[in-house]
Amino acid sequence: MSKSILVFEAFSVVNIALKKPSELSSMYEPPHYECCDSDYAVDGYIHDWVNGDFFCAHTDHVEDKQEWWSVDLQDVYTIDYTYIYGRTDCCVDTLANFDVEVISPGTCNRWNNFAIGNIFHCQYQPTGVQQITITCPPNTSGRFVRIKRRDLLPLVICELEVYGNLSNSHLESGLESKTKTAYACGHIGYRYLGPVIYTSVAQSNIECTTMCITKTACTAAEYVKKTNVCLLKGKSPNGTHPSLQPDSDKNVFFIQ
Repeated sequence: MSKSILVFEAFSVVNIALKKPSELSSMYEPPHYECCDSDYAVDGYIHDWVNGDFFCAHTDHVEDKQEWWSVDLQDVYTIDYTYIYGRTDCCVDTLANFDVEVISPGTCNRWNNFAIGNIFHCQYQPTGVQQITITCPPNTSGRFVRIKRRDLLPLVICELEVYGNLSNSHLESGLESKTKTAYACGHIGYRYLGPVIYTSVAQSNIECTTMCITKTACTAAEYVKKTNVCLLKGKSPNGTHPSLQPDSDKNVFFIQ
């Protein structure tokens, strides 16, 4: 008797943008109420005003600048569709004349160099909306979802949900198999002042970085070239860039 194996794609029912890192091209900063941070668009709540504070991502109005908001899904996904929620009290034009794009990484500077990545266009929305569902073309994949205005007006997003599947993921014989894509950005001849969470021996930069990828709390892999020591480090309380110091015997790789 012949044996057949059923292979099929699993459609996502999980919002893969929830609580993921996000960024705005600029941020409006009103003096008298809480407002406007990019993370409000992925906090899981679709409201705008609550008790006098405005919980939506809100760009500023910068001269000669097309405003955008983006979320880092932290892996490469095939994107099926997104839900976008705008403000409901007024100002429908703050969610209008925009493109929805899915972007694959181009360089280590993830937020500022989208132009040299692979950009896939999902949909253009010309008129103002309070809520919209965006369906991407088949096989649209990437790590970032960006909403970008075509004009020079502010952009407001109260919540964005993204649904899709990890690239190369499938279900076979009832067992789920997923290939995870990770990115690391190297700084040759530097050390990182983050706290050490694990120490081991590695034969190369790649082996050391791979160890970091498998540790949830690991932010950076620091490789000591003379001794082959691999130091896995957590996030520095001072932030990434101020915590880098020149050291010719070490290389640092940050997990993106």
